[in-house]
Amino acid sequence: MDATERWRVLRLHVEDQIPLAVLARETGIAARTLQRWNQLYRVGGVSGLDPHPRADRGVRRTAPETVAFIERLALTRPRPALATLHRLAVADAQRQELPAPSYATVRQIVGALDPALVTLALEGGQVPGGGVAVSFGLGVRR
Repeated sequence: MDATERWRVLRLHVEDQIPLAVLARETGIAARTLQRWNQLYRVGGVSGLDPHPRADRGVRRTAPETVAFIERLALTRPRPALATLHRLAVADAQRQELPAPSYATVRQIVGALDPALVTLALEGGQVPGGGVAVSFGLGVRR
């Protein structure tokens, strides 16, 4: 929702003195959201209603030690289930007095692993036909 759409809704409160609680019921927008928009309007006018991207967008806030622990476990053979990875990561984070990662965070970390690295770690360099891949820039020997 851009600034003009937000202003169309908020204008009813600012100019017509309709209470925010009534606007929330009629528009289906949460009362807390309308309060935040009203505060943004008071500080910056209609241009203050423009949505701003988060400053920490795309930055992982999980401790690097926890991320490394999860990645190391995810690359072990046999690969543990995500629920097991989560339980172990929470226990390790508590032991180190770090914030515990959520299940979704563990899933995102595991999902972000390079597929080639995962294949190499879990299948051990196996090539079709049962041989082991040995690469010296000359090809694959079986």
